[in-house]
Amino acid sequence: MSERVKILLTIPNFKTAGSQYVLQNLYRQINREIFDLYVGIENLPEYFPEEIPASQRIFFKRSGKKISDIRTLRNILRKNRIDLVHSWDHKSDFTEAVACRLANVKYLYTKKNNAWSKRWKLKSFLSDHIAYDNPEMKNRFFNSFLFRGKITFIPHGVDPDIFVPSLTLRSGKIPFNLCCVGNIVPNKNQLFLVESLLRLPEYIQLHLAGRADAKYLENLKKFVQEKALEKRVHFHSFIGNNSLPEFFKDKDVFVLASYNEGLPVSVLEAMACGLPVISSCSGGGTAFILKDGKGGYLFGDREDFLQQVLKLRQEEVYEEKSRQAVENVRQNFKLKDEIRSYEVLYKKLIKK
Repeated sequence: MSERVKILLTIPNFKTAGSQYVLQNLYRQINREIFDLYVGIENLPEYFPEEIPASQRIFFKRSGKKISDIRTLRNILRKNRIDLVHSWDHKSDFTEAVACRLANVKYLYTKKNNAWSKRWKLKSFLSDHIAYDNPEMKNRFFNSFLFRGKITFIPHGVDPDIFVPSLTLRSGKIPFNLCCVGNIVPNKNQLFLVESLLRLPEYIQLHLAGRADAKYLENLKKFVQEKALEKRVHFHSFIGNNSLPEFFKDKDVFVLASYNEGLPVSVLEAMACGLPVISSCSGGGTAFILKDGKGGYLFGDREDFLQQVLKLRQEEVYEEKSRQAVENVRQNFKLKDEIRSYEVLYKKLIKK
């Protein structure tokens, strides 16, 4: 290729979108000799990361009228001579896919959640290719002959230079700190974690960090107050990706009680920092990460959860699971492998 391939990465915004750090890692580390990257957002342009120069930014404010939005995006793609659009949008909206067809541009989206509907099927049909991060999605969503030939499994990776184990000895210490990082919303089911404290020793504490749904957070705090758990439940605001290793330093176990997840990057980040994980199956992503129990446990009900927390209080068990967690991520979830997989996929799509 004499000219670099022009890729447009799209995401709703850099304030609330869950894939912002995955996209930024891709932007930073992709092979610039081959690819020329642009980044497009729909709202909150003031949150564009400084590392993305103004010449590479595209702001596409939707009008809410599909035909108008499709035409506008088609014109943007033509004007910037984009070769491929890679969408990190979590929604089933198919505007991008249609605009790409009209502009003769390849369209790829990464499936990250367990939502599925007729609109998702249409978006998938209109796409040139689909990447997915949870192996269970292959049979759950893409087993139809319409999709089988245009899917690629690409799990997330973690930067080992940022997420490193703490040198602090954790096993046996008091308090014993459980933590959960992620949006504080009903799907994440933090209420289950708070309720579980009532049946655990008082030296076990819980730290919840993330952007919160106001009503859900209010109900959590009300429960904490009613049950006199104020000294054991600690609420933290959103923590930026680069600040997570510092947050994990005095934490002991990462816990996740979600009803549905894709492949949660927060789990990988915690494990890379040496924290064992206790998680619900939550859609299969965490089950894939923790296959063979390497780095933690999956729980089925509250009794399982309680037993696993207490099991990790045993020094030998804790040290073994902590070591496994770090090794698991370093061997199977490298950021450079994720980046290289997308580079290979981009080249494959452009050649077609």
